[in-house]
Order: sequence, then structure tokens, then C-alpha cells
Amino acid sequence: MKNFIKHHGLAISILIIFFGLLSYFAYFNECSEGGGDNAFHYFFSRYAFQYPKFFLEHWAKPLFVLLSSPFSAVGGVYGTNLFNILIGIASASLVYKFANDMGLKFSWLSIIILLSFPSYFFMLQSAMTEPLMSFIIILSFYLLYQEKYLPAAIIMSFSLFSRSEGMFLTAYVLFYLALIKQWKYIPFLTLGFFLYAFVGFFSGRDFLWYFTENPYSAISPYGYGEWIHFFSKYDYMWGLPQTIALTIGLLTITLLSFFKIKKLKFQALEPEHKFFILVVTPAAIFFLFHVIVWKYGWCASYGLERVMNCIAPLIALIIAYGINYVMLIRLPKYISLIFISVFLYFSFLATVKFVTYPTRAYGIDKLIYNASKWYKQSCKPNGIIYYSHASLMLNLDRNIFDTIHNPGLSKLDLDKPLVSGNPIYIFWDSQFSESEQQMKLETLQNHRSLRLIYHPKEDYGSNLYVFEKIQ
Repeated sequence: MKNFIKHHGLAISILIIFFGLLSYFAYFNECSEGGGDNAFHYFFSRYAFQYPKFFLEHWAKPLFVLLSSPFSAVGGVYGTNLFNILIGIASASLVYKFANDMGLKFSWLSIIILLSFPSYFFMLQSAMTEPLMSFIIILSFYLLYQEKYLPAAIIMSFSLFSRSEGMFLTAYVLFYLALIKQWKYIPFLTLGFFLYAFVGFFSGRDFLWYFTENPYSAISPYGYGEWIHFFSKYDYMWGLPQTIALTIGLLTITLLSFFKIKKLKFQALEPEHKFFILVVTPAAIFFLFHVIVWKYGWCASYGLERVMNCIAPLIALIIAYGINYVMLIRLPKYISLIFISVFLYFSFLATVKFVTYPTRAYGIDKLIYNASKWYKQSCKPNGIIYYSHASLMLNLDRNIFDTIHNPGLSKLDLDKPLVSGNPIYIFWDSQFSESEQQMKLETLQNHRSLRLIYHPKEDYGSNLYVFEKIQ
């Protein structure tokens, strides 16, 4: 144990520090990455035990629901955030182990590289599914690097139930196993699919429910973008210093692999070729896939930079490799430490360039956040709430699927008599209430059975009104 701590003590300390920071921020944050998607991923996870069909909810990602639901059920929103934080810490541990096994100098640096990516750091404090996918990817490819093909194949077989990109990543692993002639492990890449197919079938669904219930259209309803879209978002995805180091890492490993091309033997790969095939190539395929589908408006792509968090551990490894080979391997230790200090300083600046922690909500989200605090202090907890904005249910931690106690504003019947024992509160917001729920503010203001009980002076560019039904 002492020997373990001696060799890995610094890495463990860094992981503990990041866990503490992420946990602290997550507790005091007013908003999270993902907006409405974040809210609904939480809702599906939080109420899965109450509605077991959610364990097979395609959009919610069944594997995420399965693994996160105990945290959500016990700890609410914060519990779901803790799940993702633990997943991120586990991914960072694997990145460190990967770098250490490759013999990289200052392998602990890879932990900081990953966890200081601006988007990744932010997303770990949410209920989004990308962190889980990033863990599956780094774990699977690390096991392949260690030539532990059976567990690698089994874990990758569940990736498509974490995110849809798992389909082509599973195909890539199949290609790799065929390339190195490890044929006997290929059938295990189907284990996750068949397990969920049988569970779905015996739950009354189609055996191929993963395909027949696919919620994503082939043509994206969100339009399309430019070739350079994701390339131009490097600052938010990884940060400027990390992107410079990433470019160095990619050039380094590509050149080294090319210079040793004559030694390429798939059954006995050189370290450079193995790293290129198991780290660089899947990361590049994933990145280019999203570049292409956004350019042509396919696969319901919205051009969201946050999807790149799935490959963040692989990107961190490439950066660590480049820094190690070009700048550290031949430098005196004290010069290396100076360089690392400068790199980390600018990396941390990049981490907080776009988001201040703990986060502060803005616009309508700020109004709803403040209104939620007011409601908890001033209103009866058994009230029936008519609302339009899902973040209200998130902030109040109420069951959005309970349409009896939390109905949509479009279902409001102003002439219906008040039910004894259940006060009725109506939240009208300027973002969704009129455009999506067809409820005009004037209708509520002029109705004799309603009285205004809350309207903040600050509008933050939006408006929020809360009414109570009095008769």
C-alpha cells in the first residue's frame, strides 16, 4: 500500500482536489450545461424506479438511466451531478493509468489536462450523458491497449445504450479485432444489444426496439452548418493552450507512425502504431462524424460542441503524448516543471474563460431559479402547479411526469372550482407560456378568480408572473 501511494500519491491527490472542486460547484450552481436536455435526462433518471419503462427509454439513454438512477433517487439533482462527477474522476484515473502504462513522463499531467477542458469540467456538473460515454470509450480502448479483448468487447457492446455514436465505435472495435485476428471476441460486441433486445421483448416491445424506436430522424430538424463549425469551437471544447498541445501531439504521433510504417504488423504493433490506432483514430472518426452530419444536416445533429466531451479522454491522451515527446522527454527536470507550470496556468485560465463557478443563471432561467426559492419559502408544498418551463420542475425537484399535480399551462381551466386542500399556482413566463402553451398574460391578469402573488422587479430580459387561484 505504501509503495502504491508513493508511486501514485500525486495522481490521487489531484483526483481528490478535482472531486472536491466539482462537488462544491455542483452543489451551489444555479444552472448546468444542457438546458432542457439536462433537465429531462435528470427526470428520466430520477423517476425510473417509479416508472420502470424509463429504463428502456431510448432518448434518455438506457445505460445512463440504469447506472445513474440510484444516485438520482437518493440525492435528487445533486445526486445525479455526483454520479457524473464520479464518472469523470474514473475517466481521469483511466487516462492517467493509460499514460503511465505508455511510459509518459509526468503522466499525472494527463488528469489535469482532461479535467481542465472547459466544456468537460462544466458538463461533469450536470445530468448529461456525454461523461458516461467518455468513460466507456476510454475504458474499452484502454482494455484493448492492454490486450484484454473480452472485457473490452463486452463494455463496448453497451456503448450504443449510452449514446447513439456507440454504433459506429462498436463497428470500429470489430474492425480492429478482425485486423489483429482476434476473431473469437467479435461476437461479444453484440452482447449489450441482445441483452437489451431480450429485456425489451419480454417487456412488451419489439425485439429490435433499439432501431424501431429510434427518436432521431435521418434528416436533422435543426438545419445544417459549416465545415469549420467544430474546428472553430476549440476554445470552448478544449481551450487554446490545450488545442496548441493537441496539434503538436497529433503531428508527433502521425510522423512517428509514418516513419515506422515499414515495421507495421497488426499482430505485433509498434507502440506508436498501437497508440495511433486505439487513441488517435477513434477520436478522429468521432470528431469527423459530427463535422459531416452537421455540415449536411443528418442524424438530428444540432452542431453542439458538448458532444465532443465523449472523446475528451482520448484528446487528453494525445495532448499528454505530444507534450511528453516533444517538450519533456529531452529537457532537464526543472525546465520541464517550469514549462508544465506555465502550461497549467494558461489551461486553468481557459477552464474559467466562458463559465464562472459556481454558475449563475441568467435570463428566464434566473427568474425561475429565484421564483423557485421564493415558492419553497412562501407557498404550500401540496400545491398544484401549472407551468411552461421545465426548469421550474427541476429547481423545485417535482415530478414532471405527474400531470395531476404538475400540469402544463395549456390544461388550465380557469372556471373549474378550486379543489379543497390543494392550492393552485400558475407560473407564466414570457419564453414558453404564450408561444407553446397558448396562454396570454392578459387572460390571467384580468380573470376574477386569480390574484398575482409574485412578480420580480428584475426582468433579466424576460418576464415571470405567479398567480394563485382564489375561488
